[in-house]
Amino acid sequence: MTDQLIYSPIGPKSIRLILIVPGFADETINCSLITIHDMDDAPMYDAISYVWGTELSKEPIRCNGQTMEVTKNLIEAMRYLRPLPQWDSVTTWPEKHALHSSHNVWRGFAKNRQEDQEHSSSRQQRLIWIDAICINQKDNAEKADQIKLMDKIYANANTVKIWLGKVNDTNSTARPSHPMMIQQPGGILQPQGLGLPVGDFMPFRMQPGLHIGQYGQMPVILTFIAQALRNVRAGDNYSTESRSAIDTVYRNRVHGFPSATSEDWEDLRSFFNNPWFLRIWVVQEIVLARRAIAILGDWEVEWRALGEAATWFQTHGFALPTTIKFAGKLGDLLPVSKVAAMWQMHATPGKRRPLLQVLRDLRGRKTTLEVDKIYAAYSLAEETSNTSQLHPLIEPTYEKPYGEVYRNVVRYLVVEHGDLSALSHAGGIQGVKTSAWPSWVPDWSLEKASVELVSDSEEDSPYEADGNMHLTIGDSIDPTCLSMKGFRVTDGVIQAYGDKLVSYGFRHTTYKEEHDFVRSAWSLIARWVDRGSGQENDRLKTSQPDNMSRTFVSTLTAGLSDKKESIWEDPDFLEDAAQWLLRQFSGRIPVSGISVKWRWPGTIWRTSDSGRFHEAFTRACLHRRFFITTGKLMGIGPETMENGDIVVILFGGKVPYVVRQLNQARYLFIGECYIPGLMAGEAVGLWKANGRKTELFNLV
Repeated sequence: MTDQLIYSPIGPKSIRLILIVPGFADETINCSLITIHDMDDAPMYDAISYVWGTELSKEPIRCNGQTMEVTKNLIEAMRYLRPLPQWDSVTTWPEKHALHSSHNVWRGFAKNRQEDQEHSSSRQQRLIWIDAICINQKDNAEKADQIKLMDKIYANANTVKIWLGKVNDTNSTARPSHPMMIQQPGGILQPQGLGLPVGDFMPFRMQPGLHIGQYGQMPVILTFIAQALRNVRAGDNYSTESRSAIDTVYRNRVHGFPSATSEDWEDLRSFFNNPWFLRIWVVQEIVLARRAIAILGDWEVEWRALGEAATWFQTHGFALPTTIKFAGKLGDLLPVSKVAAMWQMHATPGKRRPLLQVLRDLRGRKTTLEVDKIYAAYSLAEETSNTSQLHPLIEPTYEKPYGEVYRNVVRYLVVEHGDLSALSHAGGIQGVKTSAWPSWVPDWSLEKASVELVSDSEEDSPYEADGNMHLTIGDSIDPTCLSMKGFRVTDGVIQAYGDKLVSYGFRHTTYKEEHDFVRSAWSLIARWVDRGSGQENDRLKTSQPDNMSRTFVSTLTAGLSDKKESIWEDPDFLEDAAQWLLRQFSGRIPVSGISVKWRWPGTIWRTSDSGRFHEAFTRACLHRRFFITTGKLMGIGPETMENGDIVVILFGGKVPYVVRQLNQARYLFIGECYIPGLMAGEAVGLWKANGRKTELFNLV
């Protein structure tokens, strides 16, 4: 009944905005809703981006004269955004205050609202849009309509204000001082001589002073961000850049940061661990924003600064793995990958990308409702740019189970694009059928560690396993079945496989699990070669029959370098691969034919960068297994494969797939795979030459 008193019905192009009544911190929040019948006529407003949270506030707000329950996080945000009735009653910082932005390294991108209350953008002076209040959350039809307007709502907002919560700015305990963190006489914090190329940077200077952390975490965080931005401006064009990439102690020193053992890193890591950075809806909210600021307690920081800093940390080896929990010492590693990804999307012209690619990028993010893993992508996807003419299969609705929504999205992508790129996002962790969930439908509510060999339909794929045969879909009255035409690869039954690869993917650090994966894979090859009788048809079949080591490298990297280019077009990469294998296995895996630049063991490899091969191999093999088929083909495939699984070519699929036969016509989809010698349509050529018939694979 209360909802009916607060909300009146609105049209599909209408929005509501909030006017918050001024008040003091201890007063109940009072606001009113204003209906804008056509959002194109909306006055200037700001939009709030925040984490809803599940804990309800003990104190309700008043909205349109009625009591309304909101979450604790939202009511805290509204208190900070609400204007005060009398500015003269608020004490502001004098310019000589130690943390005043005018004389600290964060000037230009951050400030504290205590500096200038009257003009602080953290105080809400205009109308505001907050999803939890402006949308009637109990009206599913209204929610579905409002989803179609999300892109316009955030794109048209004057400023998107990111509420990150409160901050602990109380005095911290004393800690060892690094020059970057030294507060100078007069309360001024300035950059301390680092962050410049070697030869230009000034030595460490431990001048008398207090650690900036005495004022709490935020000044430490802002100092890190300021130093990262300084490094962005300085660039990487210096003579010892390659040493910085492999020597982390040197890297920190040359770029002006404390050592990995410094407590200061924990402050920065805590900041980037804020739940807001992990949520799914915030991506569209920030990517589409004209301007955005992050508000943490009394501090406000330009989103641009956070995005550029996070991207710099990611590209210089400070990023934690994104899909595997890191079990080592955290040191100077930071959870910045999701922040950097949002910034890169924000900086992309046009900002819309293929739906399948957006779904992949959002897959590891958190949401309360599983269907929102789909709907949160609509404001960023090319296929959903015209929300007034959406295909019925992807029309947003909160009335259907999320499994049906996911299934419809896959059918739409297959039919709309005429290929099977969507299948590359299924399989892996879903490869074993443990419920009614169709094996061919990606479960976007779960993370997937392995990287797809085919990302999306728009991508210029390096593979053409189907020989450009047109997609052919069979008829099936079972909505959980996807019927596809194709054929079995001759002698393509899985006969042996090794352990899956678990890797952190650090370019210049090889872990035991990575070493063991390669050793096990080569042992598998050696075992099958030894079993051969010496006759031609008993040899291990490879795309480079005279050079098994070279084909082995192709398999481990899925044929692509660290730059995602063909390894055959990059002789330097093949040399890098030979160097890595030689260093790791001391000749136990032969490298003599991998690269035309190969040198005898013991010679100095002056220009090679073995980290390139290591990066490409770990990306391709992560959570995959190396396998051998009955026809002695080698490949990498899904972690859930079993002996007896079948390699097939499905028309419309750019890569081979592994399936598991249940009965005469029904199959489980296990996942995509890479097999040298099959990736350019070779199997299709043999199939045509032999005059074999197609089969109908009913995937369930």
